[in-house]
Amino acid sequence: MRPTFLRALRGALTAGAAAGLIATATTVPAEAASGYDRCPWGSLCVFSDPLGKGQMLVVKGGMLDLGPWDNRISSFANYTDWPVCFNIAPGLDPKEGASHYYPGQGSFDESATPELDNAVSSLDLGPEADHFCASESRYAVYQWGSEPKPRPAALPTYGAFGDVNNDRYADLFSRNKFGQLWTSHASDSAGKNRLVGSGWNAMTQLARHGDYNGDAKEDLYARDKAGVLWFYPGRGDGTFGTRVRVGGGWNTMRDLAAAGDLTGDGKADLLAADGAGTLWTYPGDAKGAFGARKKVGGGWKAMNELVGAGDMNSDKRADLVARDTAGKLWFYPGNGRGAFGTRKLIGTGGWNKFTELAGLGDITGDGRPDLIAHAPGQTSLRLYPGTGAAGGGLKAPKTFGSLPSSVLVF
Repeated sequence: MRPTFLRALRGALTAGAAAGLIATATTVPAEAASGYDRCPWGSLCVFSDPLGKGQMLVVKGGMLDLGPWDNRISSFANYTDWPVCFNIAPGLDPKEGASHYYPGQGSFDESATPELDNAVSSLDLGPEADHFCASESRYAVYQWGSEPKPRPAALPTYGAFGDVNNDRYADLFSRNKFGQLWTSHASDSAGKNRLVGSGWNAMTQLARHGDYNGDAKEDLYARDKAGVLWFYPGRGDGTFGTRVRVGGGWNTMRDLAAAGDLTGDGKADLLAADGAGTLWTYPGDAKGAFGARKKVGGGWKAMNELVGAGDMNSDKRADLVARDTAGKLWFYPGNGRGAFGTRKLIGTGGWNKFTELAGLGDITGDGRPDLIAHAPGQTSLRLYPGTGAAGGGLKAPKTFGSLPSSVLVF
């Protein structure tokens, strides 16, 4: 028997999930051909009746919401080179059962998973569709044995970031190809992996580094395609309250980095590098907005990634990690006045292979902030533990998490 609560979940997710529909689908009426042979080679087709009979839908990609085909798929023909993942909940929600299938065809009512017959509400088609099919679905997950460790109870304020529910564990946010934003928690923590919402592909920059409005909860900044910067106040459970417009014109900035308290006034600040290569500090006002910006300096056009990684050299000041266009990694010690001291080389090369770098604070539980990195085309996440040394160095990496290669992690 199908779970009765699926109807409520389906209704709650339909509006947001529709924005993530990336498939081009066409209903094809039955003509001379019948059964599975109606499906064009190189396509995925689903049918309203067993054995490829009834109405047919040609599917070109993942579908978070099946619209009029919701709860109508009885059989399928997969003549692509990709796996397909069928799910009985909208949005590829991992809380409900799913199964993956490879090239070929089949009828659900005659398969090993008859519970999918006329019960499919979303599907994914692509090279990674089976990688997270069923239990984890579309978000980043921690590797067993390499999960975050609890932080020291007395961790100071400048080190308390990256934890969205105040349980002393670092947490992940990840955005997938559908524009869904997910929160991932360690299995030992009180948090639950959850879907934050859909439509996040409208954002060109996402940044977080602790509390920006004085309520001791992790917040988020997002810049949309129109150049508007938005503040999302955290609720303390991995989700956000009503967003607040910070201001427009932020498309002039090549990169943004939430970096904590850089000015020494106890309020978290933001860094931004513009198209001319000038780096600016935007002092936070503890209400989610900023005061008049201050120029840090020029020459930053040589940097293609900025990370507010926390106090990397144990001097109780927020620091910056930056990657240059040659693939070298640099440590910039904060001076407590919104700028930085003499930089140190902490990565001699090869860092351009990573899609993104991110700081979640102390992940290993030793009281020192760490760095995570994700390489394109790889389904693993790397952890570089911080040493806390004066030069802000990093230890050898280890595999930290698993995720589809197309996912953005921060």
